Amino acid sequence: MEFNNIKGNTWAACGPVNIGAYVIEGEAVLIDSGNDSSSGRKILRLAEETGWNIRLIINTHFHADHVGGNAFIQKRTGCGIAASAKETPFIDMPEMEPEILWSGRAPKAICSKFLQAEPSNVTITATPGTVIEGWGLRIIALPGHAHGQIGVLTPDGVFFMADSVISERILNKYGIPFTADYGSAMETFDMLDAFSADYFVPSHGDICKDITPVTAANRNCLTALKDEILEICSEPSTRDGILGKLAKRHGLNMDLPQYVLIHSTVAAIISPLIDSGELLCSFEDGTLSLKSRQ
Repeated sequence: MEFNNIKGNTWAACGPVNIGAYVIEGEAVLIDSGNDSSSGRKILRLAEETGWNIRLIINTHFHADHVGGNAFIQKRTGCGIAASAKETPFIDMPEMEPEILWSGRAPKAICSKFLQAEPSNVTITATPGTVIEGWGLRIIALPGHAHGQIGVLTPDGVFFMADSVISERILNKYGIPFTADYGSAMETFDMLDAFSADYFVPSHGDICKDITPVTAANRNCLTALKDEILEICSEPSTRDGILGKLAKRHGLNMDLPQYVLIHSTVAAIISPLIDSGELLCSFEDGTLSLKSRQ
């Protein structure tokens, strides 16, 4: 991993999670910090070798693969951390993520570094529609993958767009992207199609100048999952039954972390279908059953 210049003062280190940097006269703002303390150590080393002083980390959302390097970098540099108001509590208290995914005290199997980062201290609220003072970095709301997810548009016209979309390669590999809010995700895709930037940097995917093929692939993927769920529910189905059939169809090997992530995506898709009356709820022996309206 190394930082490569995209345009002007804007840089990116591309890897499993693409990390952004905006640098003015050696003073740097990072956009996300990677998976864990090892990622934080590597990013800090790269910054020091380049002669950068890390002043701030902007977290696009609270998921561990984006905030995992926070604690290491903050402890060693004293840098600030900025995040949206909705994401901040989960960065300050990351043990809440597995508990929310599990709907209660979580088993140890889902409290690993992949779902629970080390705690770090958010010092700045990054409010969508505002600019980070002194840096000119514009905060853009990108709800869907996470409720309070944000993107960052640099003065160079480079847009770091978090997990609002993922690459077609990853979609084709896994088939079921994590989604917290189906409706918001679809609205975000529409917004991105009209968004003006010179370069688009998804956190998981290739830097590009035209994002519309990627938004189309993500929109089609979620729409196909919705249609699959409605088809599965042509016969009464439980939430776990829906999840199991989707996992089998998409060739997924299940474990507890995979289970809670896909369970959340299923919930995000079925909720608006229940609200619209396209899925009907009933209970039999205390078990929720879902059936498509005929």
